[in-house]
Amino acid sequence: MPFRDIYGHERPLGILKTVLERDRVPQALLFHGMEGIGKRTTALAFAQALNCREGGTDACGRCPSCRKIAHGTHPDVSTLTAEGQYIRIRDIRALQEQMQFKPYEGRWRVFLVREADRMNLEAANALLKTLEEPSANHGLILLTAHPDRLPRTVLSRCQQVRFHPLPRETVQRFLVEQHALEAPPAALLASCSGGSIARALNLRQGDFLEMRRALLERMASPALREPWQRLSFLGELGQERRSLAERLAVMRSCWRDALVVRETGTADLLIHRDCEAEIRTLADRRTGEEILNNIRLIDRAIAALDQNANKQLTLEVMMFRLAL
Repeated sequence: MPFRDIYGHERPLGILKTVLERDRVPQALLFHGMEGIGKRTTALAFAQALNCREGGTDACGRCPSCRKIAHGTHPDVSTLTAEGQYIRIRDIRALQEQMQFKPYEGRWRVFLVREADRMNLEAANALLKTLEEPSANHGLILLTAHPDRLPRTVLSRCQQVRFHPLPRETVQRFLVEQHALEAPPAALLASCSGGSIARALNLRQGDFLEMRRALLERMASPALREPWQRLSFLGELGQERRSLAERLAVMRSCWRDALVVRETGTADLLIHRDCEAEIRTLADRRTGEEILNNIRLIDRAIAALDQNANKQLTLEVMMFRLAL
């Protein structure tokens, strides 16, 4: 899609439009920001603008080149993704081989590398050679949510473009305008999305709103102070890693709201505005330091599970240390 159809991200789009206006396109760009925030969408919009038949600082969205890029069939725009756990050196070498040829039908050949932080060391070193010896009219866009995992040598050779979480109002407007949601559920999904349109859309697919309310009510229940109730609560979090991660994120945001209420006394900045009573119950029950410690405990559990730690042990340690 053209830049004008992208929701938010005014600063990144401004940088890219300036690049196009001055006709000084970097050989390598690094788009970094949280998952599902719009990095790939913006990268494809930039590829469209580079190859649009009408030229200018934005794509027309109508010419054959724009339509092919939108449909993923343009021969000069390709995407590299990991096969399995890593992006391996053979993948980078295949990319390098393609960069030896001139664009087939556009002005620029553009290569997107998704989850660039998943390159193994050999692949990153191979990519470094490409960055040191760029080819004319070839652009490389690395996409990552974890730029800190990339070697400094790679980072230093890319122009970095940071994507910040979108305001909840922007996510809500997208859901209303593009998916015909009513304003109240769109506002709730936007609040829980963390600034990511993709996450808001994923949450919309299932029974997230019902699950979230039931979880908050359970957390506010005084019965949860009993050890056997805590074990029962762990079973309710689920076993599948994706649903478990979702529920832990809800728990974290719940304690975040409790801290906001405790420190400010107002509900204006709450994520879970429709559950203000439950949030205030948690805020009144614990001190600010205890709430902060609860957030840290959940963060550690999420990080440990991301590293494939023992799930049951990790959750039990977290649950019995939480101040409820």
